[in-house]
Amino acid sequence: MGGLYGLSGVKDFLRREWRILAAACLAGAGAYAAVTFSDTQGRFDLPRGYAVRMTCENDPESALWNGGCDRVAADIARTGIPGFGELYRAFVRAHHSAIPSPATTRRFASRPCDPIFDLSATLKGTRYVLSPDEFAGVCGIAHARAIMDEIDARDRAYLVIERAGLSYPALAAGTLANLTEPLALLAAVTLALALWLL
Repeated sequence: MGGLYGLSGVKDFLRREWRILAAACLAGAGAYAAVTFSDTQGRFDLPRGYAVRMTCENDPESALWNGGCDRVAADIARTGIPGFGELYRAFVRAHHSAIPSPATTRRFASRPCDPIFDLSATLKGTRYVLSPDEFAGVCGIAHARAIMDEIDARDRAYLVIERAGLSYPALAAGTLANLTEPLALLAAVTLALALWLL
């Protein structure tokens, strides 16, 4: 009798509170995914930050690709553990910001091409020659420089994450960046609305 009453009570509870339980399960799954993605992103970012440093080191062949290293030299020279806010901004820049950005694409979409612009010559001898895909369709010096600025910002983010290493603050900052991604927020709002309407 007590067992039946207990089972009936559980059923009644589930019938009344299933929306809250479903929301809690979905929130837990989302948080787990965000943490897992953050860990994976951080592990890939460490060698990316190291690659920025290596590209800008002096060696016999560095003249082939180290042009523009002066733009990130101060960031390469920085030491110490970055704060949480700086790490959060770095993860947003590294993983939630496209290159070229939508704003840059719109800005140059209607501009005519410069007939004497040579992209290969512009990138030759610079570290940007290692990122040719980001310059697809570029046909003007101003457009190329705008993308260089965005690559600099991304590489500064990699250097920040590299300085933090595989630490808990970096994991937490990356998790928050994943959870506050616009698509993630939209999915959360959509699911919440669906649960409320059911």
